[in-house]
Amino acid sequence: MTALRRQHSLLIIAGVLLVAIALLAVANLWFLQKLHGKSLHDSAAHSVLVMGSDLARSLVNHPVVLSGRDDPRQWAEFARIVQALKSVEPSLQYVTVNEGGVTVFHEDTAQTNAGSANTGDSQGVRIGRELLALPEGELPVITFSANTPEGAGDVRMVQIALRKEAVQQREEQAARMLAIMFRLALITLSVALSLAVVLTIWVVRHEMERQRRRRDEEHLAFAGLLADGIIHDVRNPMSSLRLDMQMLEKEAGKGREARLERMAELALRARATMDRMDLVMREFLYVSKPNSRQPEPFEVNDCIMDCLTLLSPRFEQAGIKLDAELGNEPLKMIGYSVGLKRAILNVLTNAKQVSSPGKRVLITLKRVGNEAIIMVEDEGPGLGKDDSLRLFEMFVSGRPDGIGLGLYLAKAAVENNKGSIRAENRVEGGARFTISLPLL
Repeated sequence: MTALRRQHSLLIIAGVLLVAIALLAVANLWFLQKLHGKSLHDSAAHSVLVMGSDLARSLVNHPVVLSGRDDPRQWAEFARIVQALKSVEPSLQYVTVNEGGVTVFHEDTAQTNAGSANTGDSQGVRIGRELLALPEGELPVITFSANTPEGAGDVRMVQIALRKEAVQQREEQAARMLAIMFRLALITLSVALSLAVVLTIWVVRHEMERQRRRRDEEHLAFAGLLADGIIHDVRNPMSSLRLDMQMLEKEAGKGREARLERMAELALRARATMDRMDLVMREFLYVSKPNSRQPEPFEVNDCIMDCLTLLSPRFEQAGIKLDAELGNEPLKMIGYSVGLKRAILNVLTNAKQVSSPGKRVLITLKRVGNEAIIMVEDEGPGLGKDDSLRLFEMFVSGRPDGIGLGLYLAKAAVENNKGSIRAENRVEGGARFTISLPLL
């Protein structure tokens, strides 16, 4: 439930981030639109001024204007040019040609000049503003005046007027284009964010499903590992118990010659084996509920002695000598004694499996500084080149019938006691397993 709640929290956070990004993007688009809208008027005005100046320069350089002659045919052609310009640029209000204060050509003259003002110069073209009095009211226009160059005869001035609404028209056109771009950007952003939301939801759900399947697989793998571990750890004491019961049965079959002391010894050892099996089962219950156990102080020597008592019959039956060199000094530590016993049993069992009859397995215990050092030495074939690297991995075994859990569980138990385990070859032949444990 905690993992599921955490995943829902991540989904909510992702959704909030996407909404925040969307709002920020929309705010940026709105701000850019407003900022660009302020520059539209200046751009439109500049466009009109450039266009008016170009028209004035073009008309003042017409041959009929430059020649200074009043050829009716040329003035008719000039008038056609003005009409063509009016059809292209509807804001063109009038075109006037003056010579010495006398109007020699005028197209669409306003009735009254209500006022004028000069606003500047654009490369020889004078730009001004006027208010034309028309029947429908005053009409503001922008005037562009250009003179013929000196030396070309009588000086003539061409003046054209563009309605001021031309600026507004160009501004509105640019604003419409900007609005279209804004809507397209908003639609694109909305589609992209919608796809991102859908993709995020799909990814989160897919991850949740994947984690659920992984948890199920881990539970199955753990259950299998636990079952294999139980089989592996229970098989050793079961074999010892079988041997003890066989010897007890054999001793009881002697009738009056049966030795009561031997029978009592075998019965006591069988009971100890049963106790050991009970401890193993408890240990696996601890493994399945790791938070339910607490470390306890125990004696390392006692753990080794319990393991020797349990495995001695099996070594004896296999014809392998099991020796121990334990000091008299008590070596106490805090940890999990059952787990440490399992580790020692697995290492000793591994040594027995690689040893042949007549060989010797030695377990020693000594104190080095603040550590207890347990060494298990055998006279087997030793370790291969790759064994030292993968020896303690799960399901790795050098025997065809091996499960590959013994040394893995041994390593896990030792590390659970805050210790370490390593393996190496002996100079005399065989292998040596060294377990280091912290002492009190």
